[in-house]
Amino acid sequence: MIINDELIDAKQAKVSAWDRAIYFGDGVYEVIQAYDGKLWAFDAHFRRFERSLQEIDITNVNTDRIREKVLCGFKQAKMPNSLVYFHITRGVQLRAHLPEDNLTPQFLMFIKSAPDNTKIANNGIKAISYPDIRWKRCDIKSLNLLPNVMACNEARKKGCDDAVFVDDNFVVEGTSSTFFAVIDSKIITRPLNHQVLPGITRQAINAIARKLDIDFVEGRVTLDEAYNAEELFVSGTGYEIRAIIELDGRRIGEGMPGPITRKIIDYFVSYTRNGGSFEELIR
Repeated sequence: MIINDELIDAKQAKVSAWDRAIYFGDGVYEVIQAYDGKLWAFDAHFRRFERSLQEIDITNVNTDRIREKVLCGFKQAKMPNSLVYFHITRGVQLRAHLPEDNLTPQFLMFIKSAPDNTKIANNGIKAISYPDIRWKRCDIKSLNLLPNVMACNEARKKGCDDAVFVDDNFVVEGTSSTFFAVIDSKIITRPLNHQVLPGITRQAINAIARKLDIDFVEGRVTLDEAYNAEELFVSGTGYEIRAIIELDGRRIGEGMPGPITRKIIDYFVSYTRNGGSFEELIR
């Protein structure tokens, strides 16, 4: 683990009790997947990270230095297939809503083994719908994730794997993923706005759909339309791509990953495991 400029054993790692992340969630983060020693879509993730910093007005950060820390930390870890997490918080001060001037932003980074998604990709997941009680700037990848935790916890209580947020009867996105429905053989996902995170894997799926001659449409999907969709799936960095085979106890399609979802998964897995770059894919 790296805290600021220091490489520390995770068991010995400490952060200040006055870090604004602890009592306000005042910071932003990113997670990047590494395949065979390469950080996939690193530039796209880092651009999103820089945008998140800008949107919450953490401006006194040398992002070139952060970029260097992440790349060097990943190299030192020698974990070719891993998930790389890093965040910046606004800084350390005695608790007060208004931040002091000239706080020193705090950096934290850790790396862990990437999950093996093969079984989930083959079998799909069960999900529940959950009211979207999050704040109105979900396009920012902030540390404020309590509603996501609550939704995941409720899903577990009901014997499910995850939840999708619903607002005004429209499905928005998953707790840590982009939501897609297949209706009339078209992939439909929510238009980008302040309600959804601009997913990096979402961009990859859009590109893959074009290559496979599958229509990719931005539009809103009601909960009833989701129940009756041919297929549902979600995507994210650690998630990769997972079919939702059951939503609120209702079977979706044939109750297994559908043909379009399967094509997207197979292309994505083959492409990322064989050294394909994100930039080439979306070009």
